[in-house]
Amino acid sequence: MESVQNNSVPREHEETTREVHHRLVSYLSGRLDLGLDKMLLNLALEPANPFDPKRKRKFRKGFVLVLLVASGLAATFVYFNFFPGAR
Repeated sequence: MESVQNNSVPREHEETTREVHHRLVSYLSGRLDLGLDKMLLNLALEPANPFDPKRKRKFRKGFVLVLLVASGLAATFVYFNFFPGAR
C-alpha cells in the first residue's frame, strides 16, 4: 500500500466548529466585494468608474429592456384576466 502524504502543519489544538464559523464570518464580513446584493447590483447597473467611484451608476440598457418587456407582459396578463369587459 502507498502511504498518503500529509502536507498539513500540525496544530496545537483542534478548532471547534464555533471557532471556525467565527473566523469564516469575520473573514467574509471584511470582504465588501462579496454578496448577493453586490451581484444583483452588478447585474443591473453599469460598471463602476474606477476614477470617479462616488458617481451614480446608470442602469444597463439590457436590464431596462427586460424590465419593460416583463412589466408589459404582466400588465397585459392582469388586464385580460381581471377586467371582464376587456374582451
